[in-house]
Amino acid sequence: MSLRQRDYILRMIEQLAEAIGRIAGLRRAGQLDEAELLVRTTADGLFGPMRDMLDRLDAAGAATLLGDHEKIGAYAALCAEQAEILELRGRAAQALAERRRALELYLEAVSRAPEGSPRAQEAARALLGRLDAARLPERYRAVAAKLG
Repeated sequence: MSLRQRDYILRMIEQLAEAIGRIAGLRRAGQLDEAELLVRTTADGLFGPMRDMLDRLDAAGAATLLGDHEKIGAYAALCAEQAEILELRGRAAQALAERRRALELYLEAVSRAPEGSPRAQEAARALLGRLDAARLPERYRAVAAKLG
C-alpha cells in the first residue's frame, strides 16, 4: 500500500470516528432522523458513488468491492449504527438483518487483514454477543470461532 493510500485511509478513519460519535450522540438524544441522515451522508462521503452498490451486495461482495480491511470495517461500523437506529424505531427484524450484515462485514475485515484487524475483532465480538452465531454462513462461523 502506498503512503498516499495509507494517508487517505487514516483520514477516512478519523472522519468515521468523529461521525460515529455524533451519530451515537444524536441517537441517545432521540434524534433518530438526524442520526440516520448522518449515517447516509457519512457513507456517501466515504464511499462516493460506490455506496449504492455496497448496499445491494452481500457482505462478501461488498468486502471485495471495498478491498481494504479498514474500508470494510468503516462500512461495517456504519451498518452497525444503522442497526441501532432501526432498533430504536421499533423495526426489530430490519435491525437484526443490519446487525448481522455489520457482523459479517467485520468478520470479512478480520479475515482479510494481515494482522487480523484488532478493531474489527473487538467490534465483531460485541456483535456476536447480540446475535446467534449458529445462523451465520459457515465461512463466518469459522472466523467467529477463532475470535474466542
